Amino acid sequence: MPPVNFNMVSSGSKGNCSLVWDDETLLVFDFGITMKRFRERMDKLDINHREYSLFVSHEHSDHSRGISMVKKYHKFDLYSREATLDALRYRDGYSIHDSVAIGNFLVKAVSVSHDAADPVGYVIQHGKARISVVSDLGKVSDELLRQAGNSDILAFEANHDVEMLRYGRYPEMLKRRILSSHGHLSNDQSAEAIATMAGPGTRIVLTHLSQENNTPDTAYSSIKNYLLNRNIQYASLECATQELGSSHFIIQRD
Repeated sequence: MPPVNFNMVSSGSKGNCSLVWDDETLLVFDFGITMKRFRERMDKLDINHREYSLFVSHEHSDHSRGISMVKKYHKFDLYSREATLDALRYRDGYSIHDSVAIGNFLVKAVSVSHDAADPVGYVIQHGKARISVVSDLGKVSDELLRQAGNSDILAFEANHDVEMLRYGRYPEMLKRRILSSHGHLSNDQSAEAIATMAGPGTRIVLTHLSQENNTPDTAYSSIKNYLLNRNIQYASLECATQELGSSHFIIQRD
């Protein structure tokens, strides 16, 4: 089995996109970025796949706004839940109810709680390697904990610090939406879920950090201290950013 790679191009309310690939297949998760940004990262990572599969988690613009543009320049198969494809008005996409096999990959769509038509997180299996890409959810289900458990890479939302949000300048309606069970995960909620899912080999990437109600230092410290206090073992921890995304990870599992 060839090694599998992961890189998050961008993460946050201004655009999201992640790449998972081996020497045969490229999978793109969400496309809320520009073509220029996408091509620059592809060049930097020396990814030469001419065709790929694009998976969309939900229809909100920070996850989907670039799709119409990329369709003009690239050939790809589009996958999402049927309600999401309908919300995006893409009739040529493929509905994914449970999972789909593409090359050496098995991609599983796991329902999450968010204010969208039928939002999902994705758990990607590549031989014995597992990568989970999950953001935009207000609570964590037992099914998600089970499916994403012991991931080699766990890209998981840590959207806001509750106190920063409550005392920040957002209008009260927006604060209530974010704090609801169909909103976004706080650092504390994220830490609790990660403590259940992480294993000794898990590389944790904190995603979708609010630029208004969180900081990389706050999110990193919150999750690190929570895991340390409970003696939870993991391989690494970092915050993905809007500007730089994440590190480039390579997993080799026999």
